[in-house]
Amino acid sequence: PENFEGSGYVNVAFVRAIDSKEIFVSPLSYGVVPFTSNKEKRRLKVEINASATAKPGEPLHINYKTDRPSKIVIFAVDEGILQVTDYKTPDPLGFYFRKCMLRVDTAQIVDLIIPEFSLLRSVSAFGGGGDIQRLNPFKRVTEKPVVFWSGIVDADGTKREVVYEVPDYFDGTLKIMAVAIADDAVGSSEREALIRGPFVITPSVPVLAAPGDEFEAGVTVANNVEGSGPNAEVELRAQTNERLSISGDASRTLHIAEGREQTTIFKFRAADKLGSGEITFIARGNGQQTKRRATLSVRPPVPYMTDVRSGSFKEKIEIPVTREMHPEFRKLDATVSVLPLGLARGLDAYLKDFPFGCSEQLTSGAFCRLMLADESDFGLSRAEINKQLEHTFAVLARRQNDQGAFGYWVPETGDSISFVSAYVMDFLSEAKASGFAPPPEMFASGLRSLQKMVTRDPANFSEARTLAYAIYILTREGVITTNYILNLRDWLDKNEKEQWQNDIAGVYLAGALHLLLKDADAERLIASYKLDNRKTIARDDFCQPLGMNSQYIAVIAREFPARLRKISAEQFQNILKPIGDGDFNTLSSAYAVRALKAYSRTVTQNPPELTITELRKGKNESRLTSGIKALLRTEFSGNTTALRFASNRKLSGPGAFFQVVEAGFDRHAPTESLTNGLEIYREFLGKNNEPVTSTHLGEPIHVRLHIRSLQRQPITNVAIIDLLPGGFEVIDSSARTGASAIHGADYVDVREDRTVFFVTAPTNTLEIDYQIKSCNRGQFIVPSVFAQSMYDRNVKGRGVGGKITVTE
Repeated sequence: PENFEGSGYVNVAFVRAIDSKEIFVSPLSYGVVPFTSNKEKRRLKVEINASATAKPGEPLHINYKTDRPSKIVIFAVDEGILQVTDYKTPDPLGFYFRKCMLRVDTAQIVDLIIPEFSLLRSVSAFGGGGDIQRLNPFKRVTEKPVVFWSGIVDADGTKREVVYEVPDYFDGTLKIMAVAIADDAVGSSEREALIRGPFVITPSVPVLAAPGDEFEAGVTVANNVEGSGPNAEVELRAQTNERLSISGDASRTLHIAEGREQTTIFKFRAADKLGSGEITFIARGNGQQTKRRATLSVRPPVPYMTDVRSGSFKEKIEIPVTREMHPEFRKLDATVSVLPLGLARGLDAYLKDFPFGCSEQLTSGAFCRLMLADESDFGLSRAEINKQLEHTFAVLARRQNDQGAFGYWVPETGDSISFVSAYVMDFLSEAKASGFAPPPEMFASGLRSLQKMVTRDPANFSEARTLAYAIYILTREGVITTNYILNLRDWLDKNEKEQWQNDIAGVYLAGALHLLLKDADAERLIASYKLDNRKTIARDDFCQPLGMNSQYIAVIAREFPARLRKISAEQFQNILKPIGDGDFNTLSSAYAVRALKAYSRTVTQNPPELTITELRKGKNESRLTSGIKALLRTEFSGNTTALRFASNRKLSGPGAFFQVVEAGFDRHAPTESLTNGLEIYREFLGKNNEPVTSTHLGEPIHVRLHIRSLQRQPITNVAIIDLLPGGFEVIDSSARTGASAIHGADYVDVREDRTVFFVTAPTNTLEIDYQIKSCNRGQFIVPSVFAQSMYDRNVKGRGVGGKITVTE
């Protein structure tokens, strides 16, 4: 047809004649050929022009026009980025005139033979470490990608101009692209501009260094100055910021022929000041100059550590402060409160700065914030809480399998009784009730998973606790769980008759019975639980005294409030004793915050005047804060030797609660090994498996970690932090982020400056092997390898560090 535009198809069908003797010819054959028509009348002609060559740091003028009034966007991108992403200039005309679907319905059975969907998800899922930024906060200040975007501007037959200030650090090809649209046409265009300065400086500096490291950096200078001759003199000078110093001469005189390049060496030393180290190289010659900046991370050879000390006093108490830490990212915080909820501030700081991110730890951090969302003394905004919860929901959704269960690091296949799934659903249920609704499908799928889980028979008492927990959560969400309770009670009476009623399993079932209006059974069962330090329980990662007693408080606060009011201050202080002793982890911290909030609402407030005083060397002291308030908080200085907490009158009961938080990087690296329930050490091995303290540039080193439990049984959920020496990097093929990426490790998280392994430490030695290689010559500090149980903070081990030398 005369007005036909766009794509069309010619269809030809061949049907074999009924009386044909060619019986081996297909009875029906067909062919389809696409065609396009009248495209050119819709093409908008776009012209863009720019200088074929330009210098870094100078404006690049880009002229443009179109053959009719239109809207246009002009953008320029480093050609190197486009090569990595395989990006092509958009073709809007081709998009609108693309082949249309032939409207043929196709049936297929491929989904019956492809791999199981849940397995595909577990392979492609994101890991946990990528969500955590606290491992090395001393990021290099890297150069921004070279990208220009004009925004949408007007265009017509008049020549117009946009200007891009080319960064002074860029040398290379810039692709300039334009896309325009008019009322009846579309079009695009592209051209290239070569950005080249008089000199091209290519430095090679390490990614990271520790204070005291000495290293060499090679710098290659190419001479592009036209007419400079075969023996052009070029002065190359190096400058550093306060985090680095230059060893030796800061200037070199080079003789570089036009169109050629030359390499020289500078020596540097990392100072005792953490952050982004910066080196600026300046090349001058023939009246022209080029600058190039290189950066590296100067970070300490120790991991970030958070110490929380808590307790109570009647009149006053002095707490010594002894940690010496770098001022960068140091957190020194003191809290005093007549309410036990004041202790939640330190637990919140501990969870906020926790360096790992499995599903439990991620959930615990968000759970704590959720509990404190409506506590004005903590100063948390709803927007801040909502942002953290949305992030948590997103990560948990990636770790949920197609059956609704949540994995520890990634979606997990197979049916099991999963504590992590129950705990995540407890959190999501609380979030929904508090007005922070999780994604509906994720929540509904999680509930279905719990309903399927509670139909299983437990293999041990720990699994029975998890089933009781899941039953209570389901009952809170309106599921009728009577049969599940009866089945679990039968198993408990048969297998754990002597202890289950005085256990958190009985508390969960009592809560569920109360919600089902079986009050007499619920009261009998809840009365069996006795508050104490639970020293007789068989501890595991998810069942410890603080967590168990805190969950008891949470359940009776919701279901049996009269019992909560009968708990004395002395009894509650006994519950909190593990916090003062440092016997807490991420899970029990989140549970404890929920219990602290519930109990604090039953306490009558008549606060005295409380003070926090800072004591320094030379008997100098300074009052930091005071007032007649339920909670006081203040920061203290790095010169503090002790803190004094005091009340203007002697207090009854447990008195007032204090808390001291010290978080940061220790200034002095440890010089001795540590074996508190764990033994760990590291070997650097050469080509012939012999220990090495020196290596050649670029030569691989075999790293072998040895770890074992010094207890009678293996220790689960152990985190090994192996910090890299400065000037080294992990060889990709030897260690990659992911679940079961290395033999013996449950999960591996490879970072720019370290590798973190999550393992079960056996009673015999577990060996973990991977490789690193040197990228710069010099002498570097080898940090101590460190391991700690994530659920028993007192179980930890540390190896001994040293030094390693890299030669040519």
